Amino acid sequence: MEQLFVSPRGELRERWRQAFPRAGFAAAVSSIGASTAGPRGIVWLDLAATPPAQRIAEVRAAVAFGWPVVIMAATPGEAEAFQLLNEGARGYCHVEAAPEQLREIALVVEHGGFWMPPELMQRYLALSLRVVPPPVAVDNELNELTSRELMVAEQVAHGASNREIAATLKITERTVKAHLSAIFEKLGVRDRVQLALAMNNIPTYTTVN
Repeated sequence: MEQLFVSPRGELRERWRQAFPRAGFAAAVSSIGASTAGPRGIVWLDLAATPPAQRIAEVRAAVAFGWPVVIMAATPGEAEAFQLLNEGARGYCHVEAAPEQLREIALVVEHGGFWMPPELMQRYLALSLRVVPPPVAVDNELNELTSRELMVAEQVAHGASNREIAATLKITERTVKAHLSAIFEKLGVRDRVQLALAMNNIPTYTTVN
């Protein structure tokens, strides 16, 4: 999947190159079409230097292109995150996000999910669990999870980040990611929010196979 960074700074940041060595670049949203080479990709929209009054218009224009859009902000905030996600963005992160995190975001978005910083995700999950009726969990699907996968899923339901889950369960973050991939596939969910909603009324699991 193609990765296209749109930024008025005139060039790719080094960490963007490290994350995606073949990433494309456009200096403005209006140049997205002329800067893409493939049929599928992700638009990474740098709004760090964009005045707040212009950000919604920029996001709408980028979303209109038809590819998933990830917003990169200088000072990520809850209100802006929810507002821009509501405008159609699929991700929201810091403009200086580490290469590994950028690759993780791309993987989530590519599979139809959405991504935001862990602290914002926790608040979003808390709000969602109050206002959205949780889907009914299917016993047969839950029985396919190992005890460790169930424990990881429960931590996600509480809004924990991968790092927090790793510390709690005394495993590596790479192992957490592997468990999450398996959980998403087995339960048929796309991202952490859907998993949290699905797990909302499931009892706590405290043993490990």
